[in-house]
Amino acid sequence: MTGNGAVAVTTTLGLAIAGGVLATAAAVPVVWLAVRHRGRLTTLIERSTYTASAMPGIVIALALVSFSIRAVPSVYQTVLLLLVGYAILFLPRAVVSVRGTFEQVPPGLDDVARSLGCSGPAAAVRVTFPLVLPGLASAVAQVSLAVSTELTATLLLSPIGTDTLATEFWNDASSVAYGAAAPYAVAMIVLSVPATWLLSRLSLGFRS
Repeated sequence: MTGNGAVAVTTTLGLAIAGGVLATAAAVPVVWLAVRHRGRLTTLIERSTYTASAMPGIVIALALVSFSIRAVPSVYQTVLLLLVGYAILFLPRAVVSVRGTFEQVPPGLDDVARSLGCSGPAAAVRVTFPLVLPGLASAVAQVSLAVSTELTATLLLSPIGTDTLATEFWNDASSVAYGAAAPYAVAMIVLSVPATWLLSRLSLGFRS
């Protein structure tokens, strides 16, 4: 890879982490409502997030392009809009991962914390959050893996001149320059190793 390769690695890593954090942050309130306040409305809210997994990335990307041009032109072709696209695309993965963790935390722990003088937010920070942290890390890792290889939404939503490993691989592969594309494919595999290792460690921790 050339100098563009180093830029692509840095950009991919930054977008992957940011996209993973944003999608996980968006999943937390959805899961909190679904697990702690069960009902028809909260169930509907949770299930509505899964519709994104049934849509091609190009559909969501085009919808965001149309919305941004008409309603908020200032965010068109910005990193913010790209990250929103990633969050919508991969929110279902984050919800599934976060929900599995929240289900393992007994609601009674919050009640005990409140009986000892903690407020609701304090109980969540001091009791619930440390217990669900591994699940949150798992969700970030899963979404980051998906973001690092995402192509369609990245091509449509990213600012002009933004190069990621996926877009660079696509550029070279579409030009039948497979030799030039190979290093980007290898880089994507290498970048996936830390997230895969983290997921395996967290999985073993959950089983134990």
